[in-house]
Amino acid sequence: MRALLDILILAWYLHSVEGITIVNGQIYTPGLAIIDAPQPGTPEGGDYLQVAIDVSGDGRLGLPPYPQDVNTGILNMTIFLFSYATVLNLTISNGTSAGWTGLDDPSADLTAFRCSASTTAGWENAGCAEIMLQESGSTVKHVKWAWPDCLVGDGAGGSERGLYNISIHQSFRLNGTGFYTIFNLPIEVTNSIPSKTQLSVSGKRPLCASRENVLQSQTSQDASASTPSVQPYLGGAVSGGGGGATKNGSSCARGRGVGVFVLFVLVAGWTILS
Repeated sequence: MRALLDILILAWYLHSVEGITIVNGQIYTPGLAIIDAPQPGTPEGGDYLQVAIDVSGDGRLGLPPYPQDVNTGILNMTIFLFSYATVLNLTISNGTSAGWTGLDDPSADLTAFRCSASTTAGWENAGCAEIMLQESGSTVKHVKWAWPDCLVGDGAGGSERGLYNISIHQSFRLNGTGFYTIFNLPIEVTNSIPSKTQLSVSGKRPLCASRENVLQSQTSQDASASTPSVQPYLGGAVSGGGGGATKNGSSCARGRGVGVFVLFVLVAGWTILS
């Protein structure tokens, strides 16, 4: 039974990384967001997870916020952490206080991890903060998320640790047309996560129970998405939000001398092919 489970997990992992496109270390999603970090397959741990996302198309688009009728721009972004191996789906950021379990219960979560509160490090834990509005004036949004209690441990041991996807959902407009994409970036929750955090005065971690969602199948995710036929910056044409000139993604990339790589996974390890 364990061998069968391992095969199923490996099949899911291979599906997760199939066709991931990396350009000069940046990961291109099917939408307008470009991920700077982490890289696929990175072992993660420490006190918190950080996801760095370029929302300007590497300088092609103006800064948010955008009007709802913007020609090209990201209107909303939500992020989840899920695993078919552990059957766990946790909210990293949904940009709203809605859908959070027990927010009105004082015992549900520590003050440092509640909406509009700040950790002892001085930043708001991801959750209620709208990603596109944070770090005003910056083209890169750094989403920080304190690891919740169920992921504490070291190595792959523990029922909730192991292979996960950072699932980035984007609602955006591209050349006047609306789209919704889901991009799953595989990571490994295998590095040490201490039981006590330095981000709250008491040292207690936020609760997984307050962040859990129903796990969607890959089929359901695919059915809910409305994806452009080609990646906007790599072969597509992008008109700036301010009504600027149209830029062809592929010719723009060639002009800047960018090397495009497609990432594949072999059982023995990672391989990058040009």
